[in-house]
Amino acid sequence: MPDAPLLSSEPTHVTLLFQAQAALTRGDVDFSQTLSKSALLHAQRQNDAAGQARALLYLAQGDRQLSHLRRARETAERAAQMFQTHGDAAGEAEALTTLANVLSLMGHSADGLEAAMLALKLSQSSPARQPLAEAMACNYLGVAYACSQSFDNAAELLERSVRMFEAQGLWAESCLPRYHQRYAEMHRCFLDRYYHGTFLSLDRLTQIAGLPEQVTSQPGSVRSLLCPYRKTRALLDLTHAFELCWQGDLDEASRRADTISASVAKGMRQPAVILLEMWLRTEIAWAAEDWMSAEAHAQRLLQSAARAENEHLRATAYLLLIQIYSAQGKDLQAQAQQRLWKMQEMHLRKEALHSREERVEWQMRVRADRQASRHLEEKTRHLERLAMQDALTGLYNRRYLEQIVPALLSDATERQRAPALVFVDIDHFKQINDRFSHLVGDEVLRTVGRILSGFVREGDVSVRLGGDEFVVLFSHVEAQSSTSVVARIHKAVNEFDWHSVHPGLSVSASAGLALADSQDTLASWLHRCDLQMYVEKDSRYQDLA
Repeated sequence: MPDAPLLSSEPTHVTLLFQAQAALTRGDVDFSQTLSKSALLHAQRQNDAAGQARALLYLAQGDRQLSHLRRARETAERAAQMFQTHGDAAGEAEALTTLANVLSLMGHSADGLEAAMLALKLSQSSPARQPLAEAMACNYLGVAYACSQSFDNAAELLERSVRMFEAQGLWAESCLPRYHQRYAEMHRCFLDRYYHGTFLSLDRLTQIAGLPEQVTSQPGSVRSLLCPYRKTRALLDLTHAFELCWQGDLDEASRRADTISASVAKGMRQPAVILLEMWLRTEIAWAAEDWMSAEAHAQRLLQSAARAENEHLRATAYLLLIQIYSAQGKDLQAQAQQRLWKMQEMHLRKEALHSREERVEWQMRVRADRQASRHLEEKTRHLERLAMQDALTGLYNRRYLEQIVPALLSDATERQRAPALVFVDIDHFKQINDRFSHLVGDEVLRTVGRILSGFVREGDVSVRLGGDEFVVLFSHVEAQSSTSVVARIHKAVNEFDWHSVHPGLSVSASAGLALADSQDTLASWLHRCDLQMYVEKDSRYQDLA
């Protein structure tokens, strides 16, 4: 979409899409959703597939920010499919980037990785390659790797994304992959504690750089749709609070959590921020051995993550409860939570399989649609050829000649070339029909057509005008050799073995050639050829006399 305001003369849905994009950028998601829905209706009425795909993409991005993840997944898939059908690789990459993030949050790690990898490949191979889109694709591929617990790959992709943003001077946008760097390492530390009973090391988390001075001093305007600045800064602050909590500074961690709570109370209602704060409150209560509060916060996180359809944090809540119960010696409760977690994992696997089946069915429909489209195109081309082709001889017809001659004459004038037109008429053709039958006459016409086609070079055309009249159009003929061309055509027709067509049959033809004139039209050119043919025919009869 363009970076500047659109003119009022633009279609209504294009203006609405621009406004929806701007609303997403500043974090006004509800207003963006309203605009995107209106744009979708307008695009549907105007049968604008590209506009529909773009509206669906903005709806999906808005639903993701509002944590309506299932709806975001369905809408992003539809957008990607429409972009793909429309042949818009850049749009498809952007939709797949959104889809990948949603799938990762929903616990479909393998599907999220697949979508993110494809998004990155498309953004790199798009003719209108955009570094911003590629950087964002790297970011969400890194997120997909982190959700799949492939943390080294995640770190590499996220660092690459940061460098790409900052190389373009997009310091505020680089906050997003910086947050994901810290979140991925935070999740790795969390899993270390779950599987080993303690943090193996917090060094990598503490070594991940904070925000560069360019962000903290001059944040600028955030151009990326996927990076609302205030939300990302809040999430980054929360990751630092986790680090403080795990290092034992519970007072400072609590203070930062309270600051985020105050921001949420003032209207920054971002589900991702609220869920991460719940996790932080659980960690602080656990570290303080306030088991009742820890259990309550973890249960709130579990319920809120389920409502937000965020299966990644829902799984985190289960693991937190398992560890909290185990730390208190409540083994039965810990085992119950583990069973619930495993049941949820099984449900997610079944859901992922069903989703893949749906995608395969869609791909088959796309293939069928493409095949039908190709068949229709081939049929259309065939009908076009038939419309330009003489049914009896297979040569081009007069309609085709009328189409190509104006351009040929114009090109010849510019290039100072001399196209030539040879008018050919079968002598006494009516007598052939009367004496030998129309079947023989038709065979004579087909044979003359084949003879004339033998004179055609690349760029030349043989045409049946109608009846017993033919034309050979030469793209270039030297003036001094024009007489010999007519003589050779005349000789080829006269000396053909017509007895092989029918015993006693003899056929001759008259021909007249005219070089193109700068003032010629097809009619004037044919008229001069016709005159030359009668001159040639008269001179031939005089020679016989």
